[in-house]
Amino acid sequence: MNKSEFFALLRRKAAGLAAVVVAACAIAAAMFAVYEAALWLLPKDVAGRWQSFVGQFFADPRSFRDLLLRKGASAPWFFVGVQVLQVLFAPIPGQAVALAGGFVFGFWKGWALTTLGLALGSLLAMLLARLLGERFVRRLVPDGVMKRFDSLLTKGGYTMFFMIFLLPALPDDAVCFIAGMTKLRLLPLSLVCLLGRAPGMAVLSLLGAELTSGPTVGVKVLFTALMVLSIPLWIFWEIIEEKIRALVIKPRRK
Repeated sequence: MNKSEFFALLRRKAAGLAAVVVAACAIAAAMFAVYEAALWLLPKDVAGRWQSFVGQFFADPRSFRDLLLRKGASAPWFFVGVQVLQVLFAPIPGQAVALAGGFVFGFWKGWALTTLGLALGSLLAMLLARLLGERFVRRLVPDGVMKRFDSLLTKGGYTMFFMIFLLPALPDDAVCFIAGMTKLRLLPLSLVCLLGRAPGMAVLSLLGAELTSGPTVGVKVLFTALMVLSIPLWIFWEIIEEKIRALVIKPRRK
């Protein structure tokens, strides 16, 4: 890659990032407007309790977490159910769910429940894809994702799927459905999925757990290192993806 190609790539990435930032700001503004409108429309006593509830979360996250845990033994199973649903339905952000798991249950329990939910959800997605076929998968997986990863149906092996689940910023939930349409065995595929996702989910669970007590020096260092490493990964992701494909997908012999 020469200098002009690098700056062209950088401009394209910056334009994409700007679009994401603008969209995020618009969503945040809309949510704030809905919140303010709800406070204005609700009865004063209800609005007061809601403001107190929100204020408690930001003022003392630990007491808010304890309030959630007092809801009974069903809380862990409810969380696992949400984790399963986020695998099956793309609008639910899996990263946010994992972060919430660490926040509510602590690092180890949150990571364990996240892993359990991902295991069940991924296996269910693969099983549904295998039983119901391509027409069903295309209703859930966007066309762009299908076209991007269609080579996995015939050339993808366990190593390729592991790399997809390991690396960030890839639609790994959607890839679970694509994996189900391959001829690979489901149980090893599920194990590959868990092993690939485990490091990222551990980081999110750790960050969520630290929200209740404030970030420690170790978490700050980890977060800074991840941010620094994510910059070249974000810029050169298409090139990295092509290199991985060339490495793990062997050409067919004539």
